[in-house]
Amino acid sequence: MLYSISGKLLAKKSDFAVMETNGLGLAIFASGQTLRKLPKIGGRAKLFIYLYNHQNGAEIYGFFSEKEREFFESLISINGIGARAALKILGVARFENLISAIKTGRSDFLVRAAGIGRKKAERIILELKDKKGGALLAKGDNSLELNYEVSEALKALGYRRNETEEAIQKISPKAKTLEEKIKSALKILSRQ
Repeated sequence: MLYSISGKLLAKKSDFAVMETNGLGLAIFASGQTLRKLPKIGGRAKLFIYLYNHQNGAEIYGFFSEKEREFFESLISINGIGARAALKILGVARFENLISAIKTGRSDFLVRAAGIGRKKAERIILELKDKKGGALLAKGDNSLELNYEVSEALKALGYRRNETEEAIQKISPKAKTLEEKIKSALKILSRQ
């Protein structure tokens, strides 16, 4: 079984990266979140991978952490959720925020992923809470509500949604309170 890959980054496309390891270039599908974290072309990277076999062949999916990989496996074990849909869900927000959204039953958060409607989002939440993702959900944090409040405060100050979401993703993990998160986001936004 394939578990991880380390190598040189050869290319980054909209939904996959090409990594070279031992002279072999591999296309690895990844979420937008993961692709943004990769180094510049020519840099070295390590990804945890999942080999997804299907009727038309096999594809490799890459993740920055083992937790993300486990979450991906939990998602694709849900009837009607394929690998591409699971990747779109992972691309909606930081992994911790996704776990928090599921823990709090925020289907509106999952609906942001293309192709995921309200019913499917609610089914994902129900199934992950019931059995498949229980261990992952127990490990998640509760920062989603704080981040929502930060987003609303920034919008009230005149920032656009895409600006606020990008800033929230870059907030230091050391910022725990609402005030600390807002200050950190404002610093990030002032540098752009």
